[in-house]
Amino acid sequence: MAKCPKCGKKLPKSASKCPNCQKTVLKNKLPKDVKLKEVPLKVKKVSTAKKKPSSNLSFNTISIFLIIALILVNLVLLSNFLSTPKVQDQLDHDNEKQFEPSKLGMWTSQNNELFVFSQDENFYWYNTYNELNDNYYHGTYNYTNGLDALTEMGYTEEEFYTTFGNDIALENVYSINIFPSLIIENEKDLTSTKIKENESWWYLLIIKNDDSAIAYNKTLDLRYDLTKYNNR
Repeated sequence: MAKCPKCGKKLPKSASKCPNCQKTVLKNKLPKDVKLKEVPLKVKKVSTAKKKPSSNLSFNTISIFLIIALILVNLVLLSNFLSTPKVQDQLDHDNEKQFEPSKLGMWTSQNNELFVFSQDENFYWYNTYNELNDNYYHGTYNYTNGLDALTEMGYTEEEFYTTFGNDIALENVYSINIFPSLIIENEKDLTSTKIKENESWWYLLIIKNDDSAIAYNKTLDLRYDLTKYNNR
Protein backbone atom coordinates (compact mmCIF):
# COMPACT_ATOMS: atom_id res chain seq x y z
CA MET A 1 0.00 0.00 0.00
CA ALA A 2 1.25 3.49 -0.91
CA LYS A 3 1.86 6.28 1.62
CA CYS A 4 1.40 10.02 1.34
CA PRO A 5 4.76 11.59 0.66
CA LYS A 6 3.76 14.55 2.87
CA CYS A 7 2.07 13.20 5.99
CA GLY A 8 2.89 9.55 5.68
CA LYS A 9 -0.72 8.37 5.87
CA LYS A 10 -1.48 5.14 4.15
CA LEU A 11 -3.39 5.62 0.94
CA PRO A 12 -5.66 3.28 -0.91
CA LYS A 13 -4.49 2.16 -4.30
CA SER A 14 -7.07 4.21 -6.19
CA ALA A 15 -6.50 7.50 -4.22
CA SER A 16 -5.19 10.45 -6.14
CA LYS A 17 -5.14 12.73 -3.09
CA CYS A 18 -4.24 12.16 0.51
CA PRO A 19 -7.54 12.25 2.51
CA ASN A 20 -5.59 13.63 5.44
CA CYS A 21 -3.59 16.52 3.95
CA GLN A 22 -5.09 16.71 0.46
CA LYS A 23 -1.65 16.21 -1.10
CA THR A 24 -1.89 15.16 -4.72
CA VAL A 25 -0.37 11.79 -5.10
CA LEU A 26 1.20 10.70 -8.43
CA LYS A 27 0.26 7.27 -9.59
CA ASN A 28 3.04 4.77 -10.37
CA LYS A 29 1.67 4.02 -13.79
CA LEU A 30 2.50 6.28 -16.67
CA PRO A 31 -0.30 7.58 -18.83
CA LYS A 32 -1.03 5.46 -21.85
CA ASP A 33 -0.19 8.29 -24.21
CA VAL A 34 3.30 8.79 -22.77
CA LYS A 35 6.02 6.96 -24.61
CA LEU A 36 9.57 6.56 -23.54
CA LYS A 37 12.04 7.74 -26.08
CA GLU A 38 14.35 5.01 -27.09
CA VAL A 39 17.95 5.91 -26.64
CA PRO A 40 20.00 4.17 -29.26
CA LEU A 41 22.89 2.21 -27.89
CA LYS A 42 26.05 3.29 -29.60
CA VAL A 43 28.73 0.63 -29.66
CA LYS A 44 32.15 1.82 -30.65
CA LYS A 45 33.40 -0.31 -33.43
CA VAL A 46 36.86 -1.51 -32.84
CA SER A 47 38.67 -1.56 -36.11
CA THR A 48 40.34 -4.87 -36.68
CA ALA A 49 43.82 -4.31 -38.01
CA LYS A 50 44.70 -6.41 -40.97
CA LYS A 51 47.07 -9.09 -39.93
CA LYS A 52 50.37 -8.64 -41.59
CA PRO A 53 51.96 -11.69 -43.14
CA SER A 54 54.36 -13.35 -40.81
CA SER A 55 57.86 -12.15 -41.46
CA ASN A 56 59.16 -15.55 -40.35
CA LEU A 57 57.73 -17.21 -43.45
CA SER A 58 59.51 -14.91 -45.87
CA PHE A 59 62.69 -15.05 -43.82
CA ASN A 60 62.62 -18.85 -43.79
CA THR A 61 61.93 -18.95 -47.52
CA ILE A 62 64.85 -16.65 -48.26
CA SER A 63 67.07 -18.71 -45.97
CA ILE A 64 66.17 -21.90 -47.82
CA PHE A 65 66.94 -20.32 -51.19
CA LEU A 66 70.25 -19.02 -49.90
CA ILE A 67 71.22 -22.44 -48.55
CA ILE A 68 70.32 -24.10 -51.85
CA ALA A 69 72.30 -21.47 -53.76
CA LEU A 70 75.34 -21.99 -51.52
CA ILE A 71 75.13 -25.76 -51.99
CA LEU A 72 74.99 -25.36 -55.78
CA VAL A 73 77.93 -22.95 -55.76
CA ASN A 74 79.95 -25.34 -53.61
CA LEU A 75 79.12 -28.24 -55.92
CA VAL A 76 80.28 -26.25 -58.94
CA LEU A 77 83.48 -25.22 -57.19
CA LEU A 78 84.10 -28.80 -56.08
CA SER A 79 83.50 -30.08 -59.59
CA ASN A 80 85.93 -27.53 -61.04
CA PHE A 81 88.47 -28.37 -58.39
CA LEU A 82 88.28 -32.10 -59.08
CA SER A 83 88.34 -31.68 -62.84
CA THR A 84 91.33 -29.32 -62.79
CA PRO A 85 94.63 -31.16 -62.42
CA LYS A 86 96.65 -29.93 -59.49
CA VAL A 87 100.36 -30.55 -59.74
CA GLN A 88 100.85 -30.91 -56.02
CA ASP A 89 97.53 -32.44 -55.00
CA GLN A 90 96.71 -34.81 -57.85
CA LEU A 91 100.10 -36.42 -58.34
CA ASP A 92 101.65 -35.58 -54.98
CA HIS A 93 104.87 -34.47 -56.58
CA ASP A 94 107.73 -32.99 -54.66
CA ASN A 95 111.46 -33.38 -54.67
CA GLU A 96 111.29 -36.07 -51.99
CA LYS A 97 108.64 -38.24 -53.65
CA GLN A 98 109.45 -41.90 -53.28
CA PHE A 99 108.34 -43.64 -56.46
CA GLU A 100 107.89 -47.39 -56.43
CA PRO A 101 109.43 -48.33 -59.78
CA SER A 102 108.43 -51.46 -61.64
CA LYS A 103 111.02 -53.78 -63.14
CA LEU A 104 111.15 -51.37 -66.09
CA GLY A 105 112.90 -48.99 -63.71
CA MET A 106 113.57 -45.27 -63.47
CA TRP A 107 115.95 -43.59 -65.87
CA THR A 108 117.53 -40.23 -66.64
CA SER A 109 118.62 -39.09 -70.07
CA GLN A 110 121.74 -37.23 -71.11
CA ASN A 111 119.63 -34.05 -70.85
CA ASN A 112 118.56 -34.79 -67.24
CA GLU A 113 115.06 -35.88 -68.29
CA LEU A 114 113.47 -38.37 -65.93
CA PHE A 115 111.45 -41.44 -67.01
CA VAL A 116 109.46 -43.26 -64.34
CA PHE A 117 107.67 -46.58 -64.81
CA SER A 118 105.89 -47.14 -61.50
CA GLN A 119 104.55 -50.40 -60.09
CA ASP A 120 100.96 -49.18 -60.35
CA GLU A 121 101.42 -48.88 -64.16
CA ASN A 122 101.68 -45.10 -64.15
CA PHE A 123 104.22 -43.41 -66.38
CA TYR A 124 105.83 -40.04 -65.75
CA TRP A 125 108.20 -37.99 -67.84
CA TYR A 126 109.85 -34.89 -66.38
CA ASN A 127 111.81 -32.28 -68.26
CA THR A 128 114.37 -32.47 -65.45
CA TYR A 129 114.66 -34.72 -62.42
CA ASN A 130 115.53 -31.63 -60.34
CA GLU A 131 111.99 -30.24 -60.72
CA LEU A 132 109.04 -32.58 -60.22
CA ASN A 133 106.35 -29.91 -59.89
CA ASP A 134 106.34 -28.52 -63.40
CA ASN A 135 107.01 -29.41 -67.05
CA TYR A 136 106.01 -33.04 -67.12
CA TYR A 137 103.49 -35.43 -68.55
CA HIS A 138 101.73 -38.34 -66.98
CA GLY A 139 99.84 -41.37 -68.22
CA THR A 140 99.40 -45.11 -67.84
CA TYR A 141 101.19 -47.88 -69.66
CA ASN A 142 101.19 -51.55 -70.54
CA TYR A 143 103.92 -53.60 -72.13
CA THR A 144 105.14 -56.85 -73.58
CA ASN A 145 108.69 -58.11 -73.33
CA GLY A 146 110.95 -60.78 -74.70
CA LEU A 147 109.96 -62.47 -77.95
CA ASP A 148 106.52 -60.81 -77.88
CA ALA A 149 108.24 -57.42 -77.82
CA LEU A 150 110.48 -58.42 -80.73
CA THR A 151 107.41 -59.40 -82.73
CA GLU A 152 105.81 -56.01 -82.12
CA MET A 153 109.07 -54.33 -83.10
CA GLY A 154 109.20 -56.33 -86.34
CA TYR A 155 112.45 -58.11 -85.45
CA THR A 156 113.39 -61.73 -85.52
CA GLU A 157 115.62 -62.84 -82.69
CA GLU A 158 118.60 -63.06 -85.05
CA GLU A 159 117.93 -59.56 -86.44
CA PHE A 160 117.70 -58.17 -82.96
CA TYR A 161 121.03 -59.58 -81.79
CA THR A 162 122.63 -58.44 -85.01
CA THR A 163 121.38 -54.91 -84.41
CA PHE A 164 121.85 -54.55 -80.63
CA GLY A 165 124.45 -57.16 -79.74
CA ASN A 166 124.40 -60.53 -78.01
CA ASP A 167 124.97 -59.17 -74.52
CA ILE A 168 121.32 -58.03 -74.07
CA ALA A 169 118.91 -60.46 -72.42
CA LEU A 170 115.61 -60.84 -74.24
CA GLU A 171 113.64 -60.40 -71.01
CA ASN A 172 115.09 -56.88 -70.82
CA VAL A 173 113.54 -55.85 -74.11
CA TYR A 174 110.20 -54.06 -73.71
CA SER A 175 107.59 -52.84 -76.15
CA ILE A 176 105.57 -50.26 -74.23
CA ASN A 177 102.28 -48.52 -74.98
CA ILE A 178 101.88 -45.24 -73.10
CA PHE A 179 98.50 -43.51 -72.82
CA PRO A 180 99.12 -39.84 -71.90
CA SER A 181 96.45 -38.15 -69.79
CA LEU A 182 98.08 -34.98 -68.44
CA ILE A 183 100.59 -32.44 -69.74
CA ILE A 184 101.81 -29.55 -67.60
CA GLU A 185 104.07 -26.86 -69.06
CA ASN A 186 105.06 -23.71 -67.20
CA GLU A 187 102.46 -24.52 -64.53
CA LYS A 188 99.68 -24.61 -67.15
CA ASP A 189 97.54 -27.59 -68.06
CA LEU A 190 97.93 -28.12 -71.82
CA THR A 191 96.32 -31.54 -71.90
CA SER A 192 93.34 -30.54 -74.06
CA THR A 193 95.51 -28.84 -76.66
CA LYS A 194 98.40 -31.32 -76.82
CA ILE A 195 96.77 -34.73 -76.33
CA LYS A 196 94.24 -36.12 -78.77
CA GLU A 197 91.43 -38.43 -77.73
CA ASN A 198 92.60 -42.05 -77.31
CA GLU A 199 96.17 -41.02 -78.13
CA SER A 200 98.96 -43.48 -77.37
CA TRP A 201 102.74 -43.44 -77.76
CA TRP A 202 104.86 -46.44 -78.58
CA TYR A 203 108.09 -46.77 -76.66
CA LEU A 204 110.85 -49.32 -76.95
CA LEU A 205 113.00 -49.84 -73.88
CA ILE A 206 116.10 -51.95 -74.12
CA ILE A 207 117.90 -52.40 -70.81
CA LYS A 208 121.53 -53.09 -71.60
CA ASN A 209 122.61 -53.70 -68.01
CA ASP A 210 121.78 -52.59 -64.48
CA ASP A 211 123.00 -49.04 -65.10
CA SER A 212 122.19 -48.18 -68.71
CA ALA A 213 119.44 -48.55 -71.28
CA ILE A 214 118.23 -47.29 -74.64
CA ALA A 215 114.74 -45.92 -75.24
CA TYR A 216 112.91 -44.97 -78.41
CA ASN A 217 109.70 -43.03 -78.67
CA LYS A 218 108.67 -44.52 -81.99
CA THR A 219 105.58 -42.31 -82.20
CA LEU A 220 107.49 -39.05 -81.80
CA ASP A 221 110.72 -40.43 -83.34
CA LEU A 222 112.88 -39.64 -80.31
CA ARG A 223 115.87 -41.64 -79.06
CA TYR A 224 117.35 -41.56 -75.56
CA ASP A 225 120.47 -42.94 -73.95
CA LEU A 226 119.49 -43.64 -70.36
CA THR A 227 121.21 -44.01 -67.01
CA LYS A 228 119.69 -45.76 -64.01
CA TYR A 229 118.15 -43.31 -61.51
CA ASN A 230 117.62 -43.89 -57.84
CA ASN A 231 115.75 -41.34 -55.70
CA ARG A 232 116.19 -43.25 -52.44
